[in-house]
Amino acid sequence: KKQARMAITFTCTVCDERSTKTFTKHSYTKGVVLIKCPGCQNLHLIADNLGWFAQDGAKINIEDMMFVFSCCSLR
Repeated sequence: KKQARMAITFTCTVCDERSTKTFTKHSYTKGVVLIKCPGCQNLHLIADNLGWFAQDGAKINIEDMMFVFSCCSLR
């Protein structure tokens, strides 16, 4: 079975390199998505549905983070 894929284009907040990465929809909605910047090799958290990176074990994704920081919507 072929899994649905998603894509994100982002600019690294560390080195300002712009890149596009793909990942499965399942990992975005049910797992953890970390993206490595091709410029500086920094890891960027895109989704954490397992609570690995939150002190309280909360689930979060890039859409939630952008809303919290009053940025633009991805929809």
